[in-house]
Amino acid sequence: MLANHTLMDEQIESSASAIPADGIRLVDRLKPVASIRVQLLLAAAMWLVAAGILGVRGAMWVGDSSSAGWLFLLAIAIGILKSQLLMERVASTAVARILERGCTSCAGGFFSLKSWALILLMVAGGHALRLTEIPRPALGVLYVAVATALLIGDRIYWREAIKAG
Repeated sequence: MLANHTLMDEQIESSASAIPADGIRLVDRLKPVASIRVQLLLAAAMWLVAAGILGVRGAMWVGDSSSAGWLFLLAIAIGILKSQLLMERVASTAVARILERGCTSCAGGFFSLKSWALILLMVAGGHALRLTEIPRPALGVLYVAVATALLIGDRIYWREAIKAG
């Protein structure tokens, strides 16, 4: 019985990993493949949408403050600094990853698993911050700063998408 079980296991394993006659595995047939340009546009759109959400929410909170003008200037200055120190490098790394992956890669893989995990962590962190007693204008400064950094860094994706066009 053990010998039959082992033989069955081998048959199942070999059929699951075997490449069919046409050379395309089922998983490869089902995955949504995207060109380099589409992957760059997806990444650019994701940063743009995130910046929009954060910017609008942050602007509403900052706008409620009596010091709104100064808080907006502070947020934009922090955002420019964050973009120069971090976001432009992150975007350039992601662009290099997309270019390296080529046009036969899964559309959702335009960011690495590590990047997707970081995105989820940031979303959860933003939600957790909204549940705190931190004054909304202070959170607004943070949100507008991150939105500014995302918008500035996003130009890297758009520039490469236009080049790839």
